[in-house]
Amino acid sequence: MSNFDVALSPTGGIKGRLRPYVWSLRSGLRTIRFLFGRFERSCPVCGYRGRFFAYANPLALGINFDSLCPNCLSHERHRLLALCDAEQSLFTGKDILHFAPEKGLTRYIEARKPRSYVTCEFGGKGADLDINIERIDLENDKFDLIICCHILEHVNDRLAMPELFRILRKGGTLIAMIPLIEGWQETFEDRSRQETEEDRILYFNQHDHVRFFGRDFRRRLERAGFVVDEYTAVEPQVAKYGLIRGEKVFLCRKA
Repeated sequence: MSNFDVALSPTGGIKGRLRPYVWSLRSGLRTIRFLFGRFERSCPVCGYRGRFFAYANPLALGINFDSLCPNCLSHERHRLLALCDAEQSLFTGKDILHFAPEKGLTRYIEARKPRSYVTCEFGGKGADLDINIERIDLENDKFDLIICCHILEHVNDRLAMPELFRILRKGGTLIAMIPLIEGWQETFEDRSRQETEEDRILYFNQHDHVRFFGRDFRRRLERAGFVVDEYTAVEPQVAKYGLIRGEKVFLCRKA
């Protein structure tokens, strides 16, 4: 233990009371050092190789600071999806509907030559269609593949999942990704904790989230009719591509 730490021991009076402030300041300074990356990573979305940047809320999420590809702006979930595609050829020759599309991932998908590629956004900002995922104004059995990444934690998933199943063709696949707490058997969603923005940040980690999914996310998909498979972020891909350990791509098939 350093002389500085001894001076800040609980028996050190006012100096002892300053100890947590000093520790937090040190932690903050270490954080600043790595805002623009620490390790060299690779991006399977755009091919970039170099340091990734910190993004969003890494302290609350407990995720790797090397999160954002500075070239295509991919996040961990986009890179995991690209790796899943490299193994399973998800996009080529498919009729695709993509909710809340990100530009880097859109370019990646279009380069895989889908048969058709339609984007949608609630409110229609910069997308092909304006769609409310809880009440989709499209005919049945329309798409081979639907991409729904980090959408279901924002909406009523009990309404959205049957709608997604309805517009998917037989044999088609819903790609679903969500923040998942594997240690929880049940999803946490409490309307009394959603009344203010501060409540939603405190309980659900983001101002527009309304739940944290637990392991029962799979059962929710199955109740809507899906057969659920999973693709998981594991080593050494986690370190190489800057992924979240254990994050999953849920491949939900309409049998």
